[in-house]
Amino acid sequence: MKKYRCTICGYIYDEAVEKIKFEDLPDDWKCPLCGAPKSLFEEVKEEQEPAKEKNTVNNEEQEKREELRELTNYEISLICSNLARGCEKQYLEEEQKLFRELAEHYESKEKSKEGTLNDVANELTEDINKFKSAMNIAEKYQDRGAKRIITWASKTTNIMKVILENYKNKGTDYLKNTKIWVCDICGFVYIGDVPPEICPICKVPKLKILEVK
Repeated sequence: MKKYRCTICGYIYDEAVEKIKFEDLPDDWKCPLCGAPKSLFEEVKEEQEPAKEKNTVNNEEQEKREELRELTNYEISLICSNLARGCEKQYLEEEQKLFRELAEHYESKEKSKEGTLNDVANELTEDINKFKSAMNIAEKYQDRGAKRIITWASKTTNIMKVILENYKNKGTDYLKNTKIWVCDICGFVYIGDVPPEICPICKVPKLKILEVK
């Protein structure tokens, strides 16, 4: 018997307990905690011997070769917005207010552009591909705050991509007779009548999971 872990909230599906193989579950089965689809579950593998340490010199040389670029106004706005949410969770009201003002300032400087659902899906895929390298850098410098934000962003981006794919396949019927909820702290998106009691990603109570009207 195998076990499978939800990559969004960490819920473990144990075939020995459930008496049903994971592969035999219907395609529309979802995580009972966060609503993530089967596609976002991964098999729990037995721990293996730690890999040999990589050549740190080569890694440093590779990082030096990476080109730096100037952040766009929109990217700066998102960073400030995330910092504001982090301050909110730490009850730093003054800092939260200042970061929100900065986020609004840089967002106002960015020209809005129209895009298709495919454009959005492609951007989500690009973001997902960048998370691994971003996490490697955060781990190198032991930046706990950065690792937390990257983890949140990775999980919320994955679930947004799945929601977008379902919407493209099913159209408006996918959202018919249900509600859309978004965590005001980490951005977790939930489709359903009632939100989870706590956010499965950042663990805030459901009063922070707001309905999108």
